[in-house]
This record gives sequence, structure tokens and C-alpha cells, in this order.
Amino acid sequence: MRFPCGNGDKQECLMRRLVALTFCRLYGPPLNNTILMLHSPKGKLYIWINFCIFAQYNPNAMKRITLLILVLCGATGLFAQDFDLPCGNLNYKPEVQTVLLYADGNQLNDPIIPLEDMVERLTLSFDIIDGDGEILNYTFIHCSHDWEPTDIQRIQYASGFESDRLDDYAFSRNTLIDYANYQLRFPKEDMMPTVSGNYLLIVYGDDLNDLYFTRRFMVVDQKAQVSATVPRYPDDLALTNTHQQLDVRVAMNNYLTGNTQQYSYLTIRQNGRWDNAAEGLKPTYVYPDYLSFEHNPQTVFDATNQYRRFNTSNFYFQSENLAHIRQTDESFEIDIATCESRARKAYASYEDIHGEKFIYVENEDLDNATEADYCRVNFFYKSEAPLTHEDLYIMGALNDWCFNESNKMRYDYRLRGYTCSMVLKQGYYNFMFVTIDRTNHEVLTDLTAGNHWETNNVYKLYFYYYNALKGYDELVGYTTVNSH
Repeated sequence: MRFPCGNGDKQECLMRRLVALTFCRLYGPPLNNTILMLHSPKGKLYIWINFCIFAQYNPNAMKRITLLILVLCGATGLFAQDFDLPCGNLNYKPEVQTVLLYADGNQLNDPIIPLEDMVERLTLSFDIIDGDGEILNYTFIHCSHDWEPTDIQRIQYASGFESDRLDDYAFSRNTLIDYANYQLRFPKEDMMPTVSGNYLLIVYGDDLNDLYFTRRFMVVDQKAQVSATVPRYPDDLALTNTHQQLDVRVAMNNYLTGNTQQYSYLTIRQNGRWDNAAEGLKPTYVYPDYLSFEHNPQTVFDATNQYRRFNTSNFYFQSENLAHIRQTDESFEIDIATCESRARKAYASYEDIHGEKFIYVENEDLDNATEADYCRVNFFYKSEAPLTHEDLYIMGALNDWCFNESNKMRYDYRLRGYTCSMVLKQGYYNFMFVTIDRTNHEVLTDLTAGNHWETNNVYKLYFYYYNALKGYDELVGYTTVNSH
């Protein structure tokens, strides 16, 4: 008895035969040209099997083959959960709070690590409000330069186990709001990436249908040298005082090929934002020893303004920009000083942390992870009338740079202004008010913070090169540059 395999390598041929036999054992002999479709872990690979008519098989052999196929499919991840989910920094449960993912022990570091030295370089910390210490799991998948799941098998980008337990947790102590804090240092030697590029960390419960959150991280294989400058005058002189333009060069030495224009991609982020990131940029000019990304409108960013700031590390000291601090039976509550538009005000220079957050308590004897309390923070943005075509949001790492109901402000006609309350862990926070157009969903600061060329922004540049032989985008260059 023969089972036609069609096109494909020997491993695929064997897999098709085993699946065909298992199908027959469970459902009986199929008809001609029956098609069986199986999903790969990323939902992009389909195996089509054209069965011939067959009616005779050995039941005892089929039992052994059924067991074998289940083992093989478990090893290859063929029957694993489809990763059909957005590859972004998203929380899927409201009880998940204060997710931190950073490199080399510094909360302000981006989660990007070198390919040649990555073991336990990333730290993950997060809280489950009222958590009882349930055991969670985590895994990661490889993504393209534009954050789509890469259509390659896991064995091609990772070694070791497909997933691992996340069981290092501790309960909060002496806090009004109870929570369980989880900690993880990864990648582990028994589960780690083997190629460079973008990765999505996935934390889940019993299975991948029980998602807790996802976070982006990167692995860089520094083969290219990326540099950038911010000229005083952009190409469009009308934007001189309100925008910042980046002129980028990428030196790749001997790594350039004849398909450089086709295979090169540049991503530029302003501070921690993804909403206005310039992605998939192609070189403007290709020189023998470097690539130039110049005179491209996509490398011109709204300059915005310095981020506002507040500090909740000490509930018994009213620091800058705090109007009131009070304690209730359930929690501490803090009112941020009244804010209003800065769009028509002169630029004021002061230090910020580019919209990020830093979790800590002022008392050095306390543990930041388990003894920092949560508090309700109330924001008020003064406005004589509500916006007619936009919605108002609070932007920053305090809400993981996302825009949803938790950081959307609502107009109060009685107070003549916008209000919003957020539950935040003790620490130092940056934030900015922005508007989102209800029609095109563009995020702008024109009405709330203004745009000033003098603003000190940090730009993060990621250079990707498509590996045509292996079928994925390599991250081969990374750097950061301050606008001033």
C-alpha cells in the first residue's frame, strides 16, 4: 500500500504518510482526493494530503503509528495553538499590572539583547492584583520587521523547550492593595533564541487560550553600524520650529549584497512610542560601503514637548505636581495638580525620562517589587469646552504606551475639564496629554502640548536585513540618538 507524498522533503513526506494513516485509523478509509488541513503554531502553514483509495490496514500497527504521530506532532509543534494574535505590548486581563521588561537590570533599558551574549540578560516583572500565586507559563515566537509572526518553524529560531513555567512569585507585604509579584530572568540556556530579530513574549495560564499579556523584545546581531543626525533645518523649512528630521546612515561593510534595496528595512521610534514609529523604510541611496536614509518625509517627526512628571514614591510627602494625597480604607489616593494646554506657551526645558516610568519606594529598606503600594491617581485637564473631533488620552509608559479605556479622559461639564483615574504602583512617572482624531486615528500633541524643535527626544533605530536563504528578517543594527 502506497501513500503519494507529492512535493516536499523526506520529513514532510513521512509526516504526511503518518497523518494519513492516523486519519484512516480514526475515521475509516477516505475517498479520493480527500484534503486534510492542519495548522502550524503560527497559523500560516497548511499541509494538504491527497489520499488514494485504500481500505486495508493493520489495526495493531495503526495503534503504534497513532502514538508515533502524536509524539512527532508534539515535538514539531504541529498541533500547537495558533499564534493568531496581535504582536504588541498588550494586557489581556485587568488584574495584570505594572509589567516591566528590560535589559541588564535597569528599568529604563529597552528589552534588546545581543545574540552572542543573551543568557538571563532580560528581566520580567509584573503584578497580579489579588493574585493567589497561580503557576503561569511563558513562551516566545519570532516576528518579522513589521511585527508579524515569521513563517518558519520554531526549531529554526529557538533551542530547548517550547515553553516554561513562571513560578517565581512573592506576595505583597504591608500594602493596602494586595498583589502577587512575579519575576523572571531569561532567556534560559534550556530555552533561548538562536537567531536575531523581533520576538514576542507570551505569558499565559493553563494554555494559550488563557492569555495574560504579551511583550515585545529584540535580539540583535550587530553586523551593521547605524548612525543618525538631527539637522537644525529639515528639508521642508515650514517645519523648522515644530519638527525633527533624522538623516540616517547604515554601514554594512561586507554584508551588502546585490539585493540590498529589496532586503533592507529601517524602523525609527520616538522615545517609547510605537504609534508613530516609521517602519519598513527603504534606503534613499545605496553606496558601495553604506546605505543612506535621507530626504524621506517618514523620517520627520512631530517634535512634541517635554513630558510632564510626578512622583508617588512617598505617600507622606507632597512632591512636585501633586495637589493632594489622602488615605482611605481601601487605598491611597493622589490628585495630580491641574493641567492645561501648553500648545501656545513658550518652550520650557527640564529633565524627563522620555515618557517612561521607574518603580520604586523612597524608603531604601523596602523592597520595590513587593512593598511598593498601589494608589489611585486622579488627572484633571482644564478645558472650557469638550473637543469636537478628537478624544483626549494620557500617553506614556504608565499605560504601556497603549490607548484604551483606562487612559481615555472624559469631559466633566460641571468641572469644565477632562478627568481620568488610573491605579498605579509607587514610583516616578512621565506622561503627556494627546488627542486622537476620531476619523483617521492620528495621535497628535498640537492642541495639548505643542511641538517645539528644542524638545529633547530619544530616537531608537533598528536596521533589519532579510535573510533570503533562511526566510526571516535579521536585526543586524541598533542604536539610539538624542535630538539634542
